[in-house]
Amino acid sequence: MRPSKKKIVRIIENTVAQYLGDKLYTFILFLRYFNNFKRSINREKKSKIHSQNIDEINKYEYKITSQNNEDGIIEYIFKKLPNNKNFIEIGFEYYENNSLNLIKDGWSGILIDQNRAGCLLTRKLINLFFPKNKVDILRTKITRENINTIIDKNRKFEEIDFFSLDVDGNDYWILKDMKLDNIKCICLEFNPWIGKNYKKAVPYDENFNYEDDGFFGASLLAYHDLLKEKNFDLIAIDSSGTNAFFVAHQYSKFFEVLNPIKSFKFNPYQYSEDRKRKITSQVKEHNFIDL
Repeated sequence: MRPSKKKIVRIIENTVAQYLGDKLYTFILFLRYFNNFKRSINREKKSKIHSQNIDEINKYEYKITSQNNEDGIIEYIFKKLPNNKNFIEIGFEYYENNSLNLIKDGWSGILIDQNRAGCLLTRKLINLFFPKNKVDILRTKITRENINTIIDKNRKFEEIDFFSLDVDGNDYWILKDMKLDNIKCICLEFNPWIGKNYKKAVPYDENFNYEDDGFFGASLLAYHDLLKEKNFDLIAIDSSGTNAFFVAHQYSKFFEVLNPIKSFKFNPYQYSEDRKRKITSQVKEHNFIDL
């Protein structure tokens, strides 16, 4: 589903949810999405490399429940990193996210999103298919002001093995103000429409509204330099040019550290050529901040 269509569906779902009780509404969602979720978690590994500019780590890409082959990269990373199988993911879809394949493998953690319908549905589906799960689902809006308080209050583990962030907007500013000293690996969605040579981000706006017009988040170079200051190294960019992976500096010895410009990738394969041209034109008009 295109991002813009996802937004419309969410608005409809949340509007309907206001008029129904949680139990009835969750049951309706469950009937609608049960088969999608079942197919997703039982899908065979599949991989389609979306770029010719690949790094060694891209050879391990595959998709089961992630959007763009992130599952394979995550598995590769944690075969090398010592870990306790725990995660926090902020911003998720019920059947397509970076942690669902980890939950299948017995990982524990926290899923956080502000979408009421998505949280209700995900809770029910995970409980059904993984009855012994140790996953908390938290419905809340994440801001740069509350990020540290929410994580400290809700996590049940000292170190965070895997942290995934994708809120389609204020990601850079949230990450900038977040305490990262107890995290081993970070996955984040960057904005490839900005290009590889620019350090830009959207201005912080607590009420930011994602419109699928190329105005969101920050460039890869902006994230790279921010996380370099926080002692993280870039080790992977999925071949579609959607997500970037960073590890704490003490673990970078296990991987090839990448140059964000040389390893930059961008292939919006889910968009038509007309749509690509339109967004490329729109990006030039947006008021990004130079960092």
